[in-house]
Amino acid sequence: MIDQVSNKAILIIDPQKDFTSETGAYAKRHSGILQILKAKKNIQNLIDTTSTPVIIIYSNYIENQFENNLSICIPNTEGHQIDLELKKNFYLFSKTEHDAFSSEEFKKFLIEKKISSVFIGGFLAEYCVKQTAISAINFGLKVSLIEDCIGTGDDVQFRKENLFEEMKNYNFFSNRI
Repeated sequence: MIDQVSNKAILIIDPQKDFTSETGAYAKRHSGILQILKAKKNIQNLIDTTSTPVIIIYSNYIENQFENNLSICIPNTEGHQIDLELKKNFYLFSKTEHDAFSSEEFKKFLIEKKISSVFIGGFLAEYCVKQTAISAINFGLKVSLIEDCIGTGDDVQFRKENLFEEMKNYNFFSNRI
């Protein structure tokens, strides 16, 4: 399905150890991340087998950016590291907010490459994936959310369900790999 669409890219949001590792900051705040680990495995399989360009968006946050005593994806920490095997050429862009479209370099890249469709996976469903998907639609892109490549904590799966329910208000598509 994905490889059949022209002018497209796969967009993977925040595949960083603070979100995807059992010892990461996010796992320490939740009762389990089995669903995140499954989504990460699906993402790895997807990027290993696709011929579609893959864009990795990673977070460069500052200490206590979102709340006191929550420091996550801080540059030069283990949790900041990308937790995927990058075997092929990838495009990497950083962001400092939930929304990938807060990165001017990323937006310029989409225009330069004439990307018209994005297939989005990554972490966390209710924050960065949601904000990026909404902004992508507002940017004029056709958006497909790759459901089995989107993760959040096991104890807050309702947030992922809410993402798909809320996105019904927008022109988007839902896919599985």
